[in-house]
Amino acid sequence: MCRKRTNVIKYICQDGAPKIEDNKGRGAVHKPIVTPNKPVASSDKPVKRERITQQAIVAAAARLFAQKGFGATSLEDIADVLGATKGALYYHVKNKEEILRLIYMMVLTVSEEPLRRIVEADTPPQEKLRRAIEHQTTVAADRSPAMTVFFREQHHLTGPFAKEILLRKKVYERYFERIIEEGQQAGVFKADVDAKMIAFGLLGMCNSLSQWYHAAGSYTPQSIAAMFENIFATGLQG
Repeated sequence: MCRKRTNVIKYICQDGAPKIEDNKGRGAVHKPIVTPNKPVASSDKPVKRERITQQAIVAAAARLFAQKGFGATSLEDIADVLGATKGALYYHVKNKEEILRLIYMMVLTVSEEPLRRIVEADTPPQEKLRRAIEHQTTVAADRSPAMTVFFREQHHLTGPFAKEILLRKKVYERYFERIIEEGQQAGVFKADVDAKMIAFGLLGMCNSLSQWYHAAGSYTPQSIAAMFENIFATGLQG
């Protein structure tokens, strides 16, 4: 069974498998991170036992991290939501930080694939820039638990996990640099600007929606993306 979501993401199935199609049939749009909206367990209600899988652990943890914060959530809390013991979780994950790492990897993987298709498409750099900005504003406006965690909890990652996610983010940022460099080489974007700095500024502007955007407001992510694209396209015109 599927339900309508927005004019950009038309359907999201209840089994967690997004059906992606934008309102122009492009297909290269952001996949929302779908985590089932199950209530946090309370002490006076029986808990329905779920099959314990790594995917179920990540989904439950994402909901709790988004609601309570990573620091205020324990492995016992996650196990309680799943109707399991903490020991059962250790069969799938080593600790709470590894669960956080898995959330970050999931978000990056789902967000990166549409962006890669945009960059590799046989379209002019200006169109790639427009579509990449629209993709990123939609990503940043996503209020799913996993995306909320992604934009808020990175400072809790340490050691190899922190380095791994930092490197993955650099790969993601590089797609935006490639669009700008392609436009510079084609003579449609200014050649005397640093593509890396422009990409940083663009991502910072788009990602700011994670802090202030509200769906009930006056603008959709797509209308905001159009404004951002106009600012950058005008400034980059060669």
